[in-house]
Amino acid sequence: MKNLIPLFIFLLPLFGAAQKTHTVGPKESLFSIGRLYTVHPRELASFNNISFETGLTIGQVLKIPSKTKVAALAETPVATAALKKQKPVKEPVQPIINAKGNFPVYHTVAKKEGLYSISKKYNVTIADIKKWNNMAGDAVNEGMKLVVGYNNKPSETASVAAVPEEKKQPVAIKKTEAEVLVSVPAKEPAKPATVKTELKLAGEFKGGFFKSLSSQQSTGNAVKEEQGMAGIFKSTSGWEDGKYYCLHNSAPAGSIIKITNTSNQKSVYAKVLDLIPDLQQNSKLIIRISNAAAAELGATTTDFNCRLEF
Repeated sequence: MKNLIPLFIFLLPLFGAAQKTHTVGPKESLFSIGRLYTVHPRELASFNNISFETGLTIGQVLKIPSKTKVAALAETPVATAALKKQKPVKEPVQPIINAKGNFPVYHTVAKKEGLYSISKKYNVTIADIKKWNNMAGDAVNEGMKLVVGYNNKPSETASVAAVPEEKKQPVAIKKTEAEVLVSVPAKEPAKPATVKTELKLAGEFKGGFFKSLSSQQSTGNAVKEEQGMAGIFKSTSGWEDGKYYCLHNSAPAGSIIKITNTSNQKSVYAKVLDLIPDLQQNSKLIIRISNAAAAELGATTTDFNCRLEF
């Protein structure tokens, strides 16, 4: 009996580290439970051998993985042997081109950062970011932690390694509001050049798809006007449906701006996606619009004078 007492004392910490479980309550999901225990919903589903797409039922009991168990999933015999021989070398995280793997890569939203700029930073689509984070809208707040892809290694934060400009590849574009391809020139041209494009507008859109929606836009404030230079970015959107998009620094994302080419008084209506990238070649611009919008405006140079109303 005396010999059993020390053994019992030794086993006490093991009882305290018993498997943690959670009983599913009303309106709970893998996302809400994952946030409660700081576990990603995909990890939670995998740990319980259930499908990520399948909903939970009230009363269902889930096992909650500990941080030790989650970290253990990433260990391999090769990695273990390497650690014994030398100190680990921190490898840079490459931009996520194909989001595959079991471990989520996180990004903390910075000040004035939107979904558009984040998607470009990690070379993924806005639609995927919204899907991975169960987001219904486009709004994000400073400090919000977003999943921007998946790797084969566990990672709490995401970083992007520098990639030579000539090797960067554009993201494949779908015809949706959220997925617009922007290509900013590496150097500011000394003189305005003629805009060359192989695409042509499918018809006369008379201001574009968002013209009818601009009348429904109400901010409660007086209409603002700006005059200055407009730049152009490449996009596959708008050529067939008249859905034009733009980048602007003061109008909120999702709002609609009327853009008028002052040289011929033609106007289009474009929806704001995000802020203008903070680059030297954009310092003199008040807006960047899609090349489909520029085509309807009759713009013949990469930069042209315009008037904005929003």
